[in-house]
Amino acid sequence: MEQDNMDYAKVLAMLAQPQEAPAPLEKVESRRIEIPFITKEGKVEERPIRLFLPDVAASPMPLVYVPHYEMGEDSAELRAYLEKGWAVSSVTAFDNKYNGQLVDDHLVFNNAALYTLRNMPEIDSKRIAIVGGSAGGYMALMLNALQLGICCSIANAPITNLYFNMYLYFNEAGRLNQQALKELMQEKRGDFKESPLDFMKSMSKLPLPILGAVSGMFQPVLEHFLNPEDLARWEAFSPVALAELFCNPVMLNHFTSDALVPIDQISKRFTYDKPGASLPEDFFHRLPENMTGKLGCSLEERLPKEETRTACISASDANENYSLPFDADKRFNLNIFDEGPVEGYASHRIQPGTGRADDFPYLEEMFLRTAAMTNVLTAEKLRSLLERYQGKSVQLPAHEGVDDTVYGSLEIYRQEVRGELASWKKDNGETALKAVFESLLEAEESMTCRENLQHAMKAVIEFV
Repeated sequence: MEQDNMDYAKVLAMLAQPQEAPAPLEKVESRRIEIPFITKEGKVEERPIRLFLPDVAASPMPLVYVPHYEMGEDSAELRAYLEKGWAVSSVTAFDNKYNGQLVDDHLVFNNAALYTLRNMPEIDSKRIAIVGGSAGGYMALMLNALQLGICCSIANAPITNLYFNMYLYFNEAGRLNQQALKELMQEKRGDFKESPLDFMKSMSKLPLPILGAVSGMFQPVLEHFLNPEDLARWEAFSPVALAELFCNPVMLNHFTSDALVPIDQISKRFTYDKPGASLPEDFFHRLPENMTGKLGCSLEERLPKEETRTACISASDANENYSLPFDADKRFNLNIFDEGPVEGYASHRIQPGTGRADDFPYLEEMFLRTAAMTNVLTAEKLRSLLERYQGKSVQLPAHEGVDDTVYGSLEIYRQEVRGELASWKKDNGETALKAVFESLLEAEESMTCRENLQHAMKAVIEFV
């Protein structure tokens, strides 16, 4: 399991090089907006987002929202979006502790930020795209599942199966790293007073050094699942189990070599049976064969086949500037870049690309269509919205008696659901909305649940 594929002297030299600061943004208004929300402890907290508004664009303008992680002013993607005349927003003052709050406070906060942005007069609520990567890609899919009216979503290297990725895979990978670290400490006799280069070489002897460096930040997520065998709860926070709730188009981009997010949870068809030479042959990187139900499926298996395009593309095509391929007539576009089997020294891919993945054509096409044309209201999505209206959402728990003007309160959730369904009804008609509701009732076997849904829908209809 040699890991000499990385030139650590070169890595350190690159890190030591001063980075040339990009020119200041011109003709762009930058706003810091404090987003209040109610935490899981029932307290009101504020976190900031940054909104960039290009002066050359007329309001209301399209918006690219980057969830979870921060997109700074030096980002090439940010500047490219702004040049198109699109507003851009993301978290600012990002704290690594937010990685551990991926399924509770930071999930609520990102929904709150989106709620605030889509109700601003400068933003065209029908032309909002969500673009995220890694944990931000996970957040993009969760926002897609929880919200109605988003124009489209792009998820790069997203976790889709929280149970597999964070509980099974991270734990198994951690076990390998811990065993190697124990052996390394015995070899070094606890003396780690080395040069930075020697230290990096030592750490490179871990089976999965990059994963070992980042996985600890996500460890608090597991505290959200006190009973690891409560698969229903894992499903509630795993996009693969929420596929029926995806109502707007999704483009997903992933590499076969990903060591942080194994590709098996995206598509089993392009997973290499064995890992690369840097890992043991029996390395745990595939969904367990005995795992049944939704969590035993890849995302590709859970998406409607007739609405899904999956393409396997040579990773060499991703090394220069290139346009991400898609079929505009398919709601779901999965681009799988073949970079060979997973290697322990990889992150989301083995070799960083030298160019930019151009998502402009996809975003331009979706913005042209707007949410009025791209959104599909499924019966399960309507159920999810009605449950939130009743304060029964698992992902977005409702609070009463804290502050009814803050996101996370039952009152704001009700306003949100009314607004989203009213907008969809305006675009598609009352008859279409009733048809979706009738199909929801037909699929519900419990009389009590049927009555609850009818009661909630009646309350919503009064406002939409």
